[in-house]
Amino acid sequence: MTKWSKLLGAGVLASGILSGCSSNDDEIKIAPLPIINSQVELAIDWERSVGDGTGDYFSNLEPAVAYGKVFSADRFGYVSAFDIESGKELWQAELHEGSGLISSGVTAQLSGGIVTGYDKIAIGAESGMLYLLEQETGKLVWKIQTDGEILSKPLLADNKVITVMANGKVVAYDIESGTAVWTYHQDVPALTLRGTSGIIENQGAAFFGLPNGKVSGVLIEDGRAVWESVVTTKEGGNELSSIIDIDSTPMILGATMYAVGYNGNLAAIDVRSGKVNWKRAYSSFQAMTISGFNLYLTTAKGHVFAVDRRSGLELWSQMGLENREITAPAVFDSYIAVVDFEGYLHLLSEETGEFVAQEEIDDSGHIATPIVNDNRLYLQSKDGLLSAISIK
Repeated sequence: MTKWSKLLGAGVLASGILSGCSSNDDEIKIAPLPIINSQVELAIDWERSVGDGTGDYFSNLEPAVAYGKVFSADRFGYVSAFDIESGKELWQAELHEGSGLISSGVTAQLSGGIVTGYDKIAIGAESGMLYLLEQETGKLVWKIQTDGEILSKPLLADNKVITVMANGKVVAYDIESGTAVWTYHQDVPALTLRGTSGIIENQGAAFFGLPNGKVSGVLIEDGRAVWESVVTTKEGGNELSSIIDIDSTPMILGATMYAVGYNGNLAAIDVRSGKVNWKRAYSSFQAMTISGFNLYLTTAKGHVFAVDRRSGLELWSQMGLENREITAPAVFDSYIAVVDFEGYLHLLSEETGEFVAQEEIDDSGHIATPIVNDNRLYLQSKDGLLSAISIK
């Protein structure tokens, strides 16, 4: 299983609709690879292997770029730092439990990706372990066993490491000691996507999506609630329609937050009050990106959309990658970059959504969100290939 292992619940998996084992009536049709005349020439500046990647697990282990380094991890416990220009490995840390080797089956179950700040890097695991390392050497500062799965990137802010857990808790830990300083808790519906929202910081508050279709904000200092805003409500009469998670990390630009839910809506929300300015019907669990007045998102069906962030008006759509399990979008130069389950990188025109380039990167496919830094695109495949790509 690839993308569909993100879904929890026997009812969902047994249905076969999302597992890819559908009946003839509900057969999922995967769009063929688009045939295009490339207008853009891509260059792979360097490639490095990062452990064994994620395998068949849905671990969105996106890399991070900071301090002149690219930080990357695999699910099984390897964390590496590479020189941003040459790709030379600067250090490697091994995070796994027990006395046996990683190959013995004892793995760290790292998930969600790396976050940087305060000269540190942090990463969580499905096992509930939270790790903090020195960015310069990879030396372990501390590790903490939490009481919930960590499936998304933590946040480093106000000398705290803040993480969202699959059991509905948001917990802040002191960055120096690792001591828990506050906890925020929300009930989790019986049926959810296997994932959690990342966290975003704004003016002393932390904002994150919830599995009940809401976005919530708390004060970073003490965890007191700021506001909650409803993005998506339950509709329909079946189990699938009751899944309304907001797993995509909210985005904030100026005084407006943007959030999108699964089986739900894309919403623009006033950051100060939590008031919803507008809503439009889109379904996604992937990260979004913004360039100018345009907001870009990929849906659960593999469609790519450009939306005017001021009004919610749809500007263009690209349906040519339907059910190809594409990643979140990234703005790369003047193009929109996504990668599909066969490992093809697709570049779309930022203005029209038309295909302008295509390059096979790694046929194991990609889940991790593409990262752009200084006009270079960083991709991490499911088998752990880290690629640094530029436009010639």
